[in-house]
Amino acid sequence: ARLGAAIARAAMVRNPGALLLYGGLGAGKTTLTRALVEALPGGAEAEVASPSFTLCNIYCTAPQVHHFDLYRLEPLCSDEALEESLDDPALFTVVEWPERIAPALLPHRALCCTLTTGKEADTRRAMLSALGPDAAICLSLVGLRYKIA
Repeated sequence: ARLGAAIARAAMVRNPGALLLYGGLGAGKTTLTRALVEALPGGAEAEVASPSFTLCNIYCTAPQVHHFDLYRLEPLCSDEALEESLDDPALFTVVEWPERIAPALLPHRALCCTLTTGKEADTRRAMLSALGPDAAICLSLVGLRYKIA
């Protein structure tokens, strides 16, 4: 939850464009997204849930968040709504299961976050990296607030 809030605060300063969330079932991708959305202006009213059946949820925050869950799509998919969302510089697009996106369609500006579960049931690890200068600035702002292992 703290990491999601830190990413939200950093994204208000420098929008990284997208947040690509990698990790297995139960790794915490939707939980991280919920914390991120709730920390953004307008997010307190948002009801964040996994869009695994609807494909995309839109949250009226600043910046507006488009939350995609690609788990149920065929690998290497192409989706018009996703492509438009990733191309819009005013949006912050969160993508769960981005490994299902065709490599040519992956964004050139994004934070990448790999979540893994620890040996204890309630522990999680996050590894963050940046694609592009906006995401690198956003990542540096997150790093200033929290030590990330």
